[in-house]
Amino acid sequence: MSTSPPPAPLPPDPVEPPGLPPGASGIGKSSEIKLISHSNLFYWWPVWAMSLFMAMWTWVEGSRLAIVPAGTKVTRINDGSYNLQVPEDKSEGNTDEFKKKTTESLRQAEATSTYNTKNTQNEPVFRTRVSEKSGLGIAFVIGLILTIVITNVPLRGLWSFLVIVMMVLLALLIVLFEIQEKIFDAFRELHIHINMAGYLFICVSVFIVWAMATFIFDRRSYIIFTPGQIRVCEHIGASVQAYGTVGVNMEKQRDDLFRHYILGFGSGDLIVRIPSGGEQKEIRLPNILGVGWRLKQVEDMLRQVATT
Repeated sequence: MSTSPPPAPLPPDPVEPPGLPPGASGIGKSSEIKLISHSNLFYWWPVWAMSLFMAMWTWVEGSRLAIVPAGTKVTRINDGSYNLQVPEDKSEGNTDEFKKKTTESLRQAEATSTYNTKNTQNEPVFRTRVSEKSGLGIAFVIGLILTIVITNVPLRGLWSFLVIVMMVLLALLIVLFEIQEKIFDAFRELHIHINMAGYLFICVSVFIVWAMATFIFDRRSYIIFTPGQIRVCEHIGASVQAYGTVGVNMEKQRDDLFRHYILGFGSGDLIVRIPSGGEQKEIRLPNILGVGWRLKQVEDMLRQVATT
């Protein structure tokens, strides 16, 4: 009487090493933490955002620009229309050219009897859209200057605090001594007008450069942490270098309040010191988004690897 051999026992389920997160028994995508270093162009998003807002404001406002010769006088007639009085040219040698320009300007300006943007043939007379409020141009120029200063002059730690204190004190002095009236009067005389096409051109140009730098070129400069290994690419086109995680020291530099919090939404600079060949190699990675909580993730992973 023959009997069949008993079935072979099934192999036990694989057990992951203790201390590693679930699914991270080896070096794989699930256990990678990638930190991308951005250029200062990342902080230029307010420029294209302001340009877009100003262009939309100008389009909704609907005001148009009319260009007339110097010295032109505008008088309002009883029926609500406007009359343009262009001075005669008193210089010699360019009378015909002046009359030609004046005739062309009057042909377009006098095509309407009121400030209507269309004539009787339903053809646009004043094509250029520009806001009558000079405050838009002033706000854009001030925002542009502040962005340039913030992205190129780092103010860390105590310096950023001192700058804020100085700004508050300056504001208090202006209010206490009633200097704001003189400032407002001066700004009323400062006429900065940018038409809608100018705002849109700045918006599109800066956005294209910003998007290419943020989503294409900046992603070529990074550091990747995996259990037991660090891979670094410090510059665009540089080779990827690998290091061990033993003895690695990481330092988050003091935050620049204006750059990292106001424009960067919690970004920061990171310094990684790696023992290499008896020396300590220092790697600087500026402008990492969410560096605080990302660094905590890296420290937790390295701590788990060290305890295995």
